[in-house]
Amino acid sequence: VEFAASVKEVETLVKSVDELAKAIGKKIQNQDVLGTDSGKNTALIAGVFSVTLDIVKKAKALQIPGSIKDQQNLTQKVSEVTTAAEAFVNKLKSKTTELAVASGATTDDNAQKAIDRNSKPNGENGAKELGELYKAIDELLTAANKLVNDAVKELTVPVQTS
Repeated sequence: VEFAASVKEVETLVKSVDELAKAIGKKIQNQDVLGTDSGKNTALIAGVFSVTLDIVKKAKALQIPGSIKDQQNLTQKVSEVTTAAEAFVNKLKSKTTELAVASGATTDDNAQKAIDRNSKPNGENGAKELGELYKAIDELLTAANKLVNDAVKELTVPVQTS
């Protein structure tokens, strides 16, 4: 259960990037909707980068209990999440010309290509790698949840008397 909770924590961080991507080209205003502020996304990208570094750290720290280590290919799935997270970080780092523009002037298009996997799924600034990270964490979470559900079923099977 503790392992599944740790996986869920990593998944929540990964999914938070979708929410952050909604802020591309936006600013807060005194209403319940975001206003437009195009072409000023450098700080947003820096925030996503910071979250992604935390994802890598937490993915590397996932400890699979010995009793379930070889079930559901967990070791491989954890490795895939870590590799995908590192690939996303490395892609962001390699695109500093587009994403770390002075005066916060990262364009909306470049920001979308980096962190908006829904509108730019093949984005060359990182969105493609982010999509692969989503797939990897979903597969790991599915496997972890299956193990938890199987364990609960085992605990709730009635004892049969002869």
